[in-house]
Parts: sequence; structure tokens; C-alpha cells
Amino acid sequence: MRLTAVTVFAGIAGLSACGAADSAVRIPVERPNAEISCVSFFCKIGDEPAILVHDLEPADLGSLNARLSWLEKESCLVAVTKDRTVVPIWPQGTTPVHTPEGRHGVKPPGRSEILEGDAFKQAGSWVAGAEAPPSGCGGHDGFFAVDSFES
Repeated sequence: MRLTAVTVFAGIAGLSACGAADSAVRIPVERPNAEISCVSFFCKIGDEPAILVHDLEPADLGSLNARLSWLEKESCLVAVTKDRTVVPIWPQGTTPVHTPEGRHGVKPPGRSEILEGDAFKQAGSWVAGAEAPPSGCGGHDGFFAVDSFES
């Protein structure tokens, strides 16, 4: 039985408050030769860019129109809107991309690559915080768990 994003986020908030993580839950991420670090329902994969992925039941509680941006100084891939900068938590199966030309981005399952500078609209859910954000990615306006793409 899969959990909804709302149920999981409430549970994660409770775990964070207690200072414990559910180390028994692991998301199978097939990414050879990549660093994988899982905490609860989130995994951090890759490096430059390191990204967060999730294995949550789609909730589509929100929407985000954004442009993907690579923050070189922080080594962080973010989604930028006119008034927010958020760290996306991509659906399971998404892989980090670093092109030969030096562009950073992601390859979500069943979709073409989204590279820095690309605009997209994503449905998903706002997350109060993630337990293991990629280095340098913790100080932005929040986290958004991507469920599906509209464009």
C-alpha cells in the first residue's frame, strides 16, 4: 500500500521532531556509479548535480511554474519563479544530468531532459523540509515534491 504525500510529510515532520529517521525504508534507485543516500521516503542521488527523488503517491496539491536554474556557487539545482526559489524533489526514476556542454538538469521518467534555463510547469506538493538536501540546497524558500508535469 502506497502512502500519500500528505500522510508521509506529516510522518516525516514527526520523525524530524524526534530526531530519528526511518532507516528501514529504502527507495530502489537504479543509478550505477552514483552516490545514493536515502532518508525515509527521499533519496539523494548523483553529484553535480545532486538531486532529491521521492517515492510518494501523487497528491497534486499544488502547482509550480518555474525555470530550472543551476546555482554554481552553491552547487544546487533549483526551480525559480517570479517570487520563490525552491529545491525540487523529483519523482523516483529521475536521474541527474550534466551535459558535455556543462549544463545541469534532470531526466524524469517518460520525459525529455529538463536543463538549466528550461521553463516547465509541475504539479505536486509543497514540503516543509527535506531531511537530506544536497549540499548548499538548504537555504531556499522550500521544497516541492514533483508528482507530474504539465509542460
